[in-house]
Amino acid sequence: MNVFVFSPPAKKTFEHLELDIQHRIKTKLQFLKEHPDIFCVILPLAHFPPATHKLRVGDYRLILEKVADERFLVLDIGHRREIYK
Repeated sequence: MNVFVFSPPAKKTFEHLELDIQHRIKTKLQFLKEHPDIFCVILPLAHFPPATHKLRVGDYRLILEKVADERFLVLDIGHRREIYK
């Protein structure tokens, strides 16, 4: 089972998002918890250390760091036009 843990800055950002966006992110993470092949959904992220992967949820992106085999740390959340700056 995959585990997603929010970093303190990511949690703060998440709490300030609109409720419908929060719901979409929660739903996607719940889906990924039991997904057999998570790496067909989350994509590798190059040249953005310490991040290793990204997750697309509509116009928003979650920047992830793979901590262990099935454990990911959510480093940041943001709109796609702003998150990579």
